[in-house]
Amino acid sequence: MKKILIIIITFTMLAVAQENSLKFGGYLETKLSCMIADDEITSSNTLFRLETSYDIGDKGKMEAHLLYNYDLQPVDPFSSFKENSIYSKIMGENLYFDIDPNSLSSTERVIYDYLVQLFEDNTSTYLPYSSYYPKETMIIDRALVKLYFGNSDFIIGKQQIAWGTGYAYNPTDIWNIKDPMNATAGKIGVLALNLETYFGENSSLNLIASPGSNFDHWRYGFRVKSNTGRFDYSVLAIRDKTDDGEIMGFPEKILLGADFAGEIISEIGWWGEVAVINPRYDGMEYSDTDSIYIQTASGFDYTFDNGVYCMAEYYYNALGDNDYKDYDISSIGLSTAGAMSGFAQNYLATVISYSFRDKYTASLFNITNLDDISSVLIPELSYDFHENIQIKLNSNIFMGSRERTEYGGMYSSVMFSVIGYF
Repeated sequence: MKKILIIIITFTMLAVAQENSLKFGGYLETKLSCMIADDEITSSNTLFRLETSYDIGDKGKMEAHLLYNYDLQPVDPFSSFKENSIYSKIMGENLYFDIDPNSLSSTERVIYDYLVQLFEDNTSTYLPYSSYYPKETMIIDRALVKLYFGNSDFIIGKQQIAWGTGYAYNPTDIWNIKDPMNATAGKIGVLALNLETYFGENSSLNLIASPGSNFDHWRYGFRVKSNTGRFDYSVLAIRDKTDDGEIMGFPEKILLGADFAGEIISEIGWWGEVAVINPRYDGMEYSDTDSIYIQTASGFDYTFDNGVYCMAEYYYNALGDNDYKDYDISSIGLSTAGAMSGFAQNYLATVISYSFRDKYTASLFNITNLDDISSVLIPELSYDFHENIQIKLNSNIFMGSRERTEYGGMYSSVMFSVIGYF
């Protein structure tokens, strides 16, 4: 609450001093969830987002976005995984006895210790009070200053960086970790220095550097964007090394990539992106290419005359496995760290949606693991109760063998939420 008051007071004082150039916005969302498990499990969540911006005439602007999140969840952090599932094989039915920590690699040991500590903390801290634990977090999602210099914009601070053109998958975007099961979720801000210079009518050069504890742990890269005909395209290069990655045992990575987006015949949308990634382990030179792998995504979408929208996107991840027997604890670590989206190599995401009677929208989002033949189906019905209030009913339906598939090992759930915008 103190952070909210500080932001409001600061921007209010600026607005009074500079003829009320301050703008407020945001939303409040309350969600109730029920997990369809052997024993019914319910949870609740409240998310408050406050967005403020202050224009400094033609010189620039300031932005600050605050996120307050309150979760009431089951005490067991692994309650969403089914017994005897693929996750049981990865983590062990009992973290204390089924896995010998000394048999793990350095990367696996870091992940193992983190999971054990997470379980111990949640159990020991909250179990004496109830079978649920509250998790309250407050973060500044954006806090930036944007300066205008003729044909260039310079942004410093925590900001949103959106590289890549994919809908569900963005292999060229190393700045954000995106949940592929929530393709419409906003990306969390990144602390960075961001310079974008515009040249010509539709071209720009974007330079970004995200600091770490020292210069060796900085991430930096560039992206050149242009346009031809009906298509926008870009090429990019990134050097990725972070403090968190080093702790987890992940090496420095050099990424070269490209993306495009536009329309082909009959207003069919087409987009794609490809990333060629070269991890540099100890002793490797920049010219060594033995560990190179590729990640790519491409898709199409189209809106029919009756208003039905359809989308399909394919994702290939050479870092993943095409056999469920190869899934291990490093698969969780690489996915959690954003190095790949999912455990396997081949995925297909599809969306179909339709708005009707002015106030209703029905949609169906699906992700399929094409290697182990499992999927998550996300149907949703939303109702615009008021121009500032939306009601949603949706579900995560996981399908596949619990013993040998990525998605089949999780319990399905139903969610009801109310969102108020201001």
